[in-house]
Amino acid sequence: MKDVMVDLETLGTAADSVILSIGAVRFDLSSDEIDDAGFYASISVDSNLGLGRRIQEDTLIWWLKQSAAAQAVFHEPKQTLESALTEFAEWAHDGNIVMWSNGADFDIPMLAHAYTQHGMERPWLFWNSRCVRTYKALPGAKDVSVARLGTHHNALHDAIYQARLVQAIFKTLKNKKGAA
Repeated sequence: MKDVMVDLETLGTAADSVILSIGAVRFDLSSDEIDDAGFYASISVDSNLGLGRRIQEDTLIWWLKQSAAAQAVFHEPKQTLESALTEFAEWAHDGNIVMWSNGADFDIPMLAHAYTQHGMERPWLFWNSRCVRTYKALPGAKDVSVARLGTHHNALHDAIYQARLVQAIFKTLKNKKGAA
């Protein structure tokens, strides 16, 4: 499977914000196939701060209002940002993957910034980035929905949900094209 859905949980919205966790799954765009096991890394705040990554107060306050299940990310065993990036690159291991995220200006650019900051090569080619929000805005896609399972704002659970949504949109649009 060449499509990868990635989701980050962070302490800000700028490219240099602290990354709390990375979740990703491989999926097949044209079927229901998805690797639910995926990739997950919980990252230490200190390893982010040591690189000059920032915390935004409004995002920290937002986290305080989230469910205890979502806040569990703060209590998980941690690894450094560098080791998480290395493990993600090894997991992705194919520079020809198509990287999806829920927003053209958040997850993928923030992850790319972290790779650049560490002097590491990204495991995807920049022209292979895709945006779920843009896909959801296509004619015929706005009413497509899938059941939301797992914990909102858990990076892996959100990546699985977003991959399933993209698959459902693809199937809906393909069926509408075939009916025309």
